[in-house]
Amino acid sequence: MPAWRPSLTFCILTSLAGLLLLTWFLFSLFALKTAENDLYAQKSEHGRMLLSTFVNQLPDRLPTFPEGMLPLDAPAALYAAKLAEERSLVRLTLLDSGGKVIYTVGKEGSDLYQPLLLPGRQAEEAGMLPDGNALVRSALVLREGQVAGRAGLMLSLADEQQRLSRTRRLFASYFVLDFILLLGLGAFILSRIVVNPVNRLLAATERIIGGVYGHRVALSGTSELARLAASFNEMSAALLQKQQEVSSHVAALEQANRELELAREEAVRAEKMASVGLLAAGTAHEIGSPLASIMGYAEILAAEAAPDSPQADYHRRILDGCDRIDRIVRGLLEYARPRSPACEEIDAGELAGRTVELLQHQGMFKQCRVDVRHGASLPRIFLDPHQVQQVLINLLINAHDAMPEGGTLRVSVESAALGQGVRIEVADSGAGIPPQLLERIFDPFFTTKEPGRGTGLGLAISTGIAQGLGGRITVRSQPGNGSCFTLWLPERGTGCREATGE
Repeated sequence: MPAWRPSLTFCILTSLAGLLLLTWFLFSLFALKTAENDLYAQKSEHGRMLLSTFVNQLPDRLPTFPEGMLPLDAPAALYAAKLAEERSLVRLTLLDSGGKVIYTVGKEGSDLYQPLLLPGRQAEEAGMLPDGNALVRSALVLREGQVAGRAGLMLSLADEQQRLSRTRRLFASYFVLDFILLLGLGAFILSRIVVNPVNRLLAATERIIGGVYGHRVALSGTSELARLAASFNEMSAALLQKQQEVSSHVAALEQANRELELAREEAVRAEKMASVGLLAAGTAHEIGSPLASIMGYAEILAAEAAPDSPQADYHRRILDGCDRIDRIVRGLLEYARPRSPACEEIDAGELAGRTVELLQHQGMFKQCRVDVRHGASLPRIFLDPHQVQQVLINLLINAHDAMPEGGTLRVSVESAALGQGVRIEVADSGAGIPPQLLERIFDPFFTTKEPGRGTGLGLAISTGIAQGLGGRITVRSQPGNGSCFTLWLPERGTGCREATGE
């Protein structure tokens, strides 16, 4: 099981989200810190002005504790009382030269000395409480160059912190909105310029893996993706060309194999024909003369014997056996040395019909239903009609023998493909031919008939005649569904000569 890997979109969007978060964090940190510093600086300046105004309104001679306190009707006291109404004021305290409180105003519960926590070594000082909730400022009260007292002011930073909190929430809201918009826009742009082109490349690659070469993808996206798509298209075209070259080479090899197989078959057939030729010549020489003598003496004895005597029956049987031997010898001679064709223009449909009628008159198809069909406009062919009829007779006899208990014999004559010659089909409804025997039925002396009923030369002689005319014989057969032999004849036979009329 392949390991899970995140998609390109997920990786890029995750990286983009991380960058956006980091950018927002840094920006908000800087912006909020700057705003905080500005607010606190403004607050500190505001406190400085308030404290300075209070110090400037103090009398020239400050009272000391316990002899006196700052009068409540003094301008500074009145200003301080007015200042106490301000919400941000926590405590305002005035100390004498001995550090004792001579005046204070502020909110209840606040520490009197809290505004004066600073060291007080400088004329003016400012700072914040450790918890960051208040700002303190202090100033020395000088009279004739001497420190006559010290004033301290503490202001609350609650309003500023609320403003900063609102600013943080506003920043967060803006960030969420910007984050969603930027991610959505980024995803859309990313899908247009990166993801969609990459997905198209992946889909095209899967098609090539599936064997569909030559597929091209559109050049889109960035320049790098466009160059990648262009390289992919070149690779696809190269693969298609290589596939075509391989297919061409394979087709050439297959054609060469077929030619070699045909050449081998022709060589085997030629070798068989040479063997049969030698056998036929020897057989004709060794058997012909004794056979002629036997037939002659048998005819003399048959003529002298009474017609109904047993001797006449014996003589007839001798003559039948001699006739069978003579047919075998003549078949061998015809197979080994077929005569040159004497061609003439013939009508293949008419010739097939006459051949069937010839055999029907001999009573061959009494138990069969014969169906002869031919096209209306068959081309005229220039062949030897006697050789064509001999082939048809052999095919019809084989079809008849394949149906010993009767059946249907179909003979059809049609134009061949592309109008080049004709094809004659002889089909029977017999038992058919087993597949393992189909390649051997055209071999000489091979027969599936019972001994004494066939020599195994009929199809071999027919094949030799058909090839001599420039045609061929093919067969289709299924056990139990009969057989169909097809004779393919050209318009003009090879090696044909005009009939002399002798």
